[in-house]
Amino acid sequence: MNDKYLPPQPPSYGFTSAPPDGSYPPQGYPPHGYPQQAYPPGGSQPQGYPPQGYPQQAYPQPGYPPQNYAQPPPSFGAMPPQNYGPPPPPHTYGPTPPQDYGTGQPQMSPPTLLMVQPDGWYNRNQKNKPQSNAAGAASLIFLSGGMNIAWSIGFRSIYFAEIPLHTRVAWFIGAIIGGLLSAFLANKIPKKIVLCFCSVLVGIGGIIMAATTYNIEAVEAGLYLDGIANGLAFAPALALIGEVSVPYMRGVNAATLEHMCYMLGYFLQVIFLSTWSTSLSSFNAENMHGVLAAIYGVIGLCIACLLCIESPVILLANGNEQQALDALRRLQRPYTVTTETVAQLEEHKQYLAKNRDMSTIQSIVQALPAFVCLSYLRILNAMSLCKFVFYALILSLSPSSSVYSYTWQYLLFGCCRWLSSFITGFYMESVGRKKSTLLGLLGCGGIAIGISTLIYALPYIDFDTLFVFVCIFQFFAGIAFTATSAYLTEAYPLGVKQHFIGSTFIAEMVIYIIIASTDYSKTGHGIFFAFMAGLCLIGSLLGIWCLPETRRTTLREAQDKFKGFLGKGF
Repeated sequence: MNDKYLPPQPPSYGFTSAPPDGSYPPQGYPPHGYPQQAYPPGGSQPQGYPPQGYPQQAYPQPGYPPQNYAQPPPSFGAMPPQNYGPPPPPHTYGPTPPQDYGTGQPQMSPPTLLMVQPDGWYNRNQKNKPQSNAAGAASLIFLSGGMNIAWSIGFRSIYFAEIPLHTRVAWFIGAIIGGLLSAFLANKIPKKIVLCFCSVLVGIGGIIMAATTYNIEAVEAGLYLDGIANGLAFAPALALIGEVSVPYMRGVNAATLEHMCYMLGYFLQVIFLSTWSTSLSSFNAENMHGVLAAIYGVIGLCIACLLCIESPVILLANGNEQQALDALRRLQRPYTVTTETVAQLEEHKQYLAKNRDMSTIQSIVQALPAFVCLSYLRILNAMSLCKFVFYALILSLSPSSSVYSYTWQYLLFGCCRWLSSFITGFYMESVGRKKSTLLGLLGCGGIAIGISTLIYALPYIDFDTLFVFVCIFQFFAGIAFTATSAYLTEAYPLGVKQHFIGSTFIAEMVIYIIIASTDYSKTGHGIFFAFMAGLCLIGSLLGIWCLPETRRTTLREAQDKFKGFLGKGF
């Protein structure tokens, strides 16, 4: 064979002998993406040199280093093969940790968190069901709390239509007390114990209300106990659900746990008002309210004892890495340790290390912008459920009949708020938090202007129009404020997370108390909705720049997006 057909001779390195010729691909077929080799017919490829170009996909590449390497990798025994062929099939549960070519051991750099999201809502829910169950006891506590919020703002039986201000604000005062206690006990007591204790308080408060009839002192005691339970459980439960949920389920789990349960309890109390007999009897709506609260407490206690799983982040912070790995194993089905479980553990370590490097002052400074934004949204949420909204509903009913004689109007009003929260919660990870919040605020602002105009024009208005406006306002309010549950789980640095979640909750409760303490007037009623409209429209405008989009992000990434007042992403 003529030497002019041979390619230039590279320097000799690698193994002293080449594999047998049978390991090379047939020379009659050109490699993928490269022209035919320039060997003469009948010629053979020179021995001891790697083939030019890439081999066909059907044949593995021989174990020689590519020619463009300046130096061969260090040899400790057999050289690992250079895989330029088709990639191996992906692992079922996540990425394989990269290998160190010198030792064959996994590299020390943490792997990228790659979550395998199952197709279909049912499959995702079944795989990650233990995550929502881990804080499931709080859902029963918040369900009871939603009923008491509705009761306190006016949805109660005719016997308690006129009650002292102290009784109307007793639940909110109790919630503030519980929120302050949760700040002092943050991460000092296991969340299972906190949820068990709160469930017991809810059950005791329900028993007190169920065992007495038309006793205002007993009702106040039940309200205080239930409020303390809700305030004490709010911050730990939201912190827990954020830390046990995988990124693509955190928004759904948080919205389902907090906002949707509060709105379901609110809806149930509206049903009691509209369907329960108004006659004075030995078993009234408040007694049934107490029976349900006692049942919630018992079920919540069972769920907390059997299904609550501690946060793997807090277990790591306490130095219990093996317990954290076991917690992650039990948070997804099947209950086995996989490469995805290890990747989640490494991600939690990075999140913990990131927050451990921050001092308390740095954590507070970083948390303040998120606290301002989320407190603003939660205050608007309280205003959308306060007594002035209840009065607007009453005004929309025909003045010729008793307010207790309407059934379908109350049901439609309550259903609008709960249904919008339900729908928004389940598309939280597909549409995102920011878009739904801005859309809801814009709708609330526009409808609130119409309600304010109609109230000023009373009684020369179409009452059905006012009723429709009030229902639409509630529907948009559900869209606007459901995402705040997800934001609360991911906005604050770890060192001050429960403190700021509790502070946001307290700010919301203070607004309820302030509004409940005001006297009613037609002019004040109209001003309230005009003020509400302005705040919602300003919020929808500022939210474009201030609110970040955090769907399907890790806690570490979401926390970075809340730095400063300018939100990242849309």
